[in-house]
Amino acid sequence: MAVDLISTLKVPSEVNCLSFSPVRHLLAIAFGNKTVGIYNVHDGQIQENAMSPLIGHTYSVNTCAFSPFGTMLASGATDYAVCLWDIQSGGNIASFENHTNSIRKVVFSPNSSWLASASGDQTIKIWDMSGKRLLKSIQAHDATVNTCCFTPDSNYVVSGAFDGHIKLWQASTGRCLQTIFDCHDLGVNDCQFSPTFGSASEGNLKHDLQPQKDQLEYQENIKIIDGTVHYLLATCGSDTFVKLWDIYIDRQAGNYSAAKRGDLAGHQSNVWCVVFSTNGKLLASGSGDKSVIIWDPLHGEALQKLTAHASFVTSCAFSLDNSILVTGSNDRTVKLWRLNMHQGHTNPAYKQQTSDGNANVIASLQAMSVDDTCNWLKTIGMEMYEKQFRHHQISGSVLPTLTSISLLRELRIEPLGHRNQILRAIQELKDRLDNSIPDEFLCPISREVMTDPVVASDGYSYQREAIESWLNGGNRLTSPMTNAPIQASLLIPNKTLKSLIQKHLDSNRS
Repeated sequence: MAVDLISTLKVPSEVNCLSFSPVRHLLAIAFGNKTVGIYNVHDGQIQENAMSPLIGHTYSVNTCAFSPFGTMLASGATDYAVCLWDIQSGGNIASFENHTNSIRKVVFSPNSSWLASASGDQTIKIWDMSGKRLLKSIQAHDATVNTCCFTPDSNYVVSGAFDGHIKLWQASTGRCLQTIFDCHDLGVNDCQFSPTFGSASEGNLKHDLQPQKDQLEYQENIKIIDGTVHYLLATCGSDTFVKLWDIYIDRQAGNYSAAKRGDLAGHQSNVWCVVFSTNGKLLASGSGDKSVIIWDPLHGEALQKLTAHASFVTSCAFSLDNSILVTGSNDRTVKLWRLNMHQGHTNPAYKQQTSDGNANVIASLQAMSVDDTCNWLKTIGMEMYEKQFRHHQISGSVLPTLTSISLLRELRIEPLGHRNQILRAIQELKDRLDNSIPDEFLCPISREVMTDPVVASDGYSYQREAIESWLNGGNRLTSPMTNAPIQASLLIPNKTLKSLIQKHLDSNRS
């Protein structure tokens, strides 16, 4: 197969998750800056959609997923909340706040009836989509649950956690049916079932599986014996491996079993994500070694290794027709790769595509006065709202707190298009400024430049207000970075870091 890098998009924050719409040319991106971006992907180009960004979370958005019919998008964040969004309007349909720790994964059932969410509170929650209510809460593991996925028939859920185990659950009852102990000895990071393998392919072989050779290849892997269904599960973990598992479910006898099909070795660091193509022919994995590997899951072979990102790869997604692979990274880029299964070589130029940003005029948002903010409004064509901004004394430090609701209610900005344009411009301004600031100067929670950094008992430095708000919100006594227990009273001023930040800002102003 041939793989060509065709486009690179610089985005406003770290990419935590990607999700392609199953029916439209839409891509959702979960960002570290508390928003979800919606982008149009067509003819190898990617452009932000008018409804983007979706704003409603108060901390980093870790995961997102389209519903099977593409009408809804679910997102989960470090603020413990799961949000549902209407894809037609971009409006919030519902918010679920039953979890007591960070949301790590959201996924819809293939029949669209349920949504599952995995969390640092060690639970999986199953949500009924017809009534928008909690159906079942499952105490799943004795550690953070990083991932979950439904079987292709929507009857079962698999979960993976920091404890390294994988568990199979009956979705309707929450009953544990099978445990694969020590699946990944350093923790399970992601999992997904093949949409076409084995029993999943019954009556559902994709129309693009062309020649009869492909048809035969898939039919040979269908194993339905005396009512037993058979699925292929891919998992990945911090042990650097991608692993394939045969899952057998005998509903009549109540027997459930799993057998390891093989280990896929090729990454040199934590593997953060695995995703099947919609026709099940390909499997992509992204890693902390900054690479993406495309696998043949049926033969356990690596087909291509892509190395264009400058930081660890957090997510991958295939387009509906499997012609495009999108990869997202902590380097604040999204890359589009064109896939051609009928060519035997790849473009050898795995070059990182970058572009120089505009020179920074302002050292930080905190340095912007009300006058600066009003001048900035003029540059984005929104000078008609200068009076409201002056009346409410909107300086640079206030800009990141603005939401679509506050723009409407407090600043009386009624046109939705104008509100979205202002919010996008704020994100672009933050992105320009953040790109000139070392990552260690940004608070891990708020992603803002720290003005009063403190060291917590987990060894990380945070903005004082952010970590205090984190610890006081809902009796949170775990680290935002590690989920380990944390002492709320032990916050030590980091004077050295504060001095370094101040010197950096001063040098930018001069």
